Amino acid sequence: MDPEAGTMVLETEDADELFTRIRRVFAGEYEVERELARGGMAIVYQATETALRRPIALKVLRPDIGLSAAAAERFKREAQTVASLDHPNIIPVYRIGQVGGLFHIAMKFIEGRSLDIILERQGALPVPVALEVLRESARGLAFANERGIVHRDVKAANILIDTDGRVVVSDFGVALRASDITLTAAGTLIGTPAYMSPEQCSGRRAGPQSDQYSLAVVAFQMLAGATPFHSETLAGIIQHHFFTPPPDLRVARQDVPPPLLQIIARALNKDPGKRFGSTAEMLAALESIVLPDDDRRASQRALRDLAHGRETPRISTGSLPALPDMPTLSVESIPRPKRSARRMIGYAAAATLLLATSAWLVNRSLATSSAAVVSATPPRDSAPLPPPAAPAVVPVSRPVAVATGRLRVLTSPPNAEILVDGRRVGVGSVVDLQVPKGARRLRVQAAGYTPWDTTIVVQTGVTHSLGRVTLRVSSE
Repeated sequence: MDPEAGTMVLETEDADELFTRIRRVFAGEYEVERELARGGMAIVYQATETALRRPIALKVLRPDIGLSAAAAERFKREAQTVASLDHPNIIPVYRIGQVGGLFHIAMKFIEGRSLDIILERQGALPVPVALEVLRESARGLAFANERGIVHRDVKAANILIDTDGRVVVSDFGVALRASDITLTAAGTLIGTPAYMSPEQCSGRRAGPQSDQYSLAVVAFQMLAGATPFHSETLAGIIQHHFFTPPPDLRVARQDVPPPLLQIIARALNKDPGKRFGSTAEMLAALESIVLPDDDRRASQRALRDLAHGRETPRISTGSLPALPDMPTLSVESIPRPKRSARRMIGYAAAATLLLATSAWLVNRSLATSSAAVVSATPPRDSAPLPPPAAPAVVPVSRPVAVATGRLRVLTSPPNAEILVDGRRVGVGSVVDLQVPKGARRLRVQAAGYTPWDTTIVVQTGVTHSLGRVTLRVSSE
């Protein structure tokens, strides 16, 4: 706890201490072997189920995210619903429970690679390979959407390719909503910004069309080698989701068939009502694209090779045009009555962006009106104009001090770079670094290791301690 903070903050356990605790808590049910992946909401471990001696992936919710009782109950209920799904493109869920205060989900362990690791190493994929991944992912999504389950966190990291070349969607329907997380928890993850639909960014309820949008972002990434929207700040990415048209994919790839371009463009529409009526409809459009048998067999071989860590011939792509800069507006915070976390998280970014856009439009309108007045000339027979009034004196506002919080983080390996909003702030560790309040993108990276990204919500006067961030070796 931080004694100087106005709000009590949960301190994140050291990674080694947490691993030891988890092994002790689950002893007898699972033999926890090693950490596979770490995110802002959960940590995934490789383990063995003791009774059946089968390998599993054990997803454990971080104990510091501060779930309310209602959110915890909803999470368990949704996880149990997902466990009832039986589809070859959805990762099987074996068990959901709570032991020693830790929520966990036991899933089938997939031998292979996640799509994000494949894209990080391989870059853009051939069109037939990308189409196969899209089709199989859409089959799983459509199956769940038809049963009232929305994924809410479709991204390359949640699409797995097993060693047989089969595509499996993981973390299905059990992604936490932003409002489920206590804001005082250090290292709060409010989503995966690059893949979030506009309605998710604005805090609205995510439906099947939101999954379609996120899958279209994955499609764009597979074909262009990069997601359509990127920025050094979270606010910048959200701005693009709201206002910026997706870049023309044909600039990066000339070999993408027009029907596939149309599907991606439709699913990336800002208005969910203009996307596909159902994910099954999107799947039907994908399956209507003709894929010769030779290309399909070659795609399966390529997916098996990629899942085993073997490289395939690289695809050359063109450079996408730079995204336009959106206008921004700095405003002082106004004290307001307390609101629910659902509104505070969901609408904060949207309100800032709408204010910025409104100010830009007003300034543009005033500038246009002023130019019209200056260029207008009175008729010759009109009376002379009175002398202009003295200009009004506008007081110059003094700069407002920026509210900040403090950040503490350690890294393993100790030579890892720490970046906040794309700016390098330290190597190995930072202690009580002053960081402007608001949503901040945190990245830890080191040569030979898979980078770690998350988003933290910095609060004024609060010390956000993330403990030790351990990077995994890229070869894993």
